[in-house]
Amino acid sequence: MKTIQKTFVIIILIIAITVLITAYIIPIFQKKSFLTIIQNSLIQPISPIIENNNFIESTPTSTPTPTSTPTLKPTFTPVPTPVAIKYIDSDTAPWGVAKQIGEHTWTMKVGQDSTMATATEILDALNNYRVSRGSQKLTADPKLTEYAQSRADYFYQKEGLDSHQGFNNFLTNEDGFNKLGFTWMGENASYGYRLNGVHLIEWIYASDEDHDHNQLNNNWNYVGIGVKGTANCLIFGTGKS
Repeated sequence: MKTIQKTFVIIILIIAITVLITAYIIPIFQKKSFLTIIQNSLIQPISPIIENNNFIESTPTSTPTPTSTPTLKPTFTPVPTPVAIKYIDSDTAPWGVAKQIGEHTWTMKVGQDSTMATATEILDALNNYRVSRGSQKLTADPKLTEYAQSRADYFYQKEGLDSHQGFNNFLTNEDGFNKLGFTWMGENASYGYRLNGVHLIEWIYASDEDHDHNQLNNNWNYVGIGVKGTANCLIFGTGKS
């Protein structure tokens, strides 16, 4: 009888221990394991992104360092220059008709005035002519005037013009735009005519379409004028800095 009671008690203890293990011990280990998985996934997230409708794993990307934008040099359009040369064949050449004798060179048979115009007289004649054709007056600029005078001095010494070569070289190779402080420039020049301001502007420079358009161009706001002997140069500018 005592043996049966001991066996019964042992069975009861085994059942109680089994229930205890099932109810309390196993869930504790399961909960700990579940939390560990969640923590690991939070520490090392993998967030997919969509690219072209395909999932790809996102990876850290470095932000490129912005590069500096190169400063663009201003551009210019060379304007044909009338090379005013005394017409030798005066007996057969028509009076007052411009004749093109080169890519940038014209000549014309005209009479000579008693004196050569000054820079101020040429400016007055130019502005009066522009206003009569519906263009605004131009303002004389000291830097343009200084450069135009250097060009006129060169033509006087050379006894002729250079088809814009010096002008183009100054702008493209000698930082001329920044030195003079303009973003767009043009040039008209002549040599060999002793004329007053009105005759120079309205006979010589108005005698062909290219040069007349240049001196009437509404884009210009400033001008510099140089005179040396019968050599003269007009430098036009806009976009003053």
